Amino acid sequence: MPRADAVAAITAVRALAPKIAPLLQVNEVRTVRADDQWLSSAYETDVVGLHFTWIKDQPAVEAFLPELEAALPATARPHWGKLSTIPGADVAARYPRWDDFRALRARLDPDARFRNPFLARLGL
Repeated sequence: MPRADAVAAITAVRALAPKIAPLLQVNEVRTVRADDQWLSSAYETDVVGLHFTWIKDQPAVEAFLPELEAALPATARPHWGKLSTIPGADVAARYPRWDDFRALRARLDPDARFRNPFLARLGL
C-alpha cells in the first residue's frame, strides 16, 4: 500500500496477531520505490509491502484471509504471487492501468492460451 497507509496497515495486522500467529511462518515489511509497471504493487507510488509466508495449511489460511484483507487499507494491492480472496473487480479497481493491461492481454493472447483459473477470476 502507499507508504502513507503503512502505519494503519501495521496497526491492523498487530491487532490480528493472535489469529495470524498460528498460521504464520515469516512476516516481512518491505519498502519499494515507485515504478512504471502497470500491474506492480508499486505502480507510480512508493509503497510498503506486508509479506506473509504461511504454514502449509491452505484451507485455514484462505479462511482467515478475508478478515485480514478487510482490515487493511483499501489501497493495499495484492501481490501476484501470493494468496488473496479479494474479488476480481476490487483488485482491478486498485490498479490504475488495469484496463490497459486487459486490452494488451486480449491483443497478444486473443485465444486466452495463457489464461488460468486465477486470471479468469480476475477477469483477465
